[in-house]
Amino acid sequence: MTQSKLTRRELLRRGATLGAGAIALTVIGCGGDELRCTDTSGLEPAQQATRSSLGYVDNSPHGASKNCANCNFFQGAAENQCGSCTLVPGQINPAGYCNSWAEKAS
Repeated sequence: MTQSKLTRRELLRRGATLGAGAIALTVIGCGGDELRCTDTSGLEPAQQATRSSLGYVDNSPHGASKNCANCNFFQGAAENQCGSCTLVPGQINPAGYCNSWAEKAS
């Protein structure tokens, strides 16, 4: 019985293939109707840096209990549309979250 050794080069090639496949599935296969507000192409570098430093993510790790829709700084939009924020530059997903989240005043 012959055993073939897995070389480092082959391991890296397989890892890259699996990674590319996972990204493709995420983009085309999962939640195709899900709202995405991640386009930062129109932002200045300083605005992109602010967005990153505040830790903005398009989907809150806290779920519905702490997301942009119930944050004091979020400025809403029509249903299934990106909104805006007084602190985070660019498009903001109502289901998103950042480190500056503050409960909306009643």
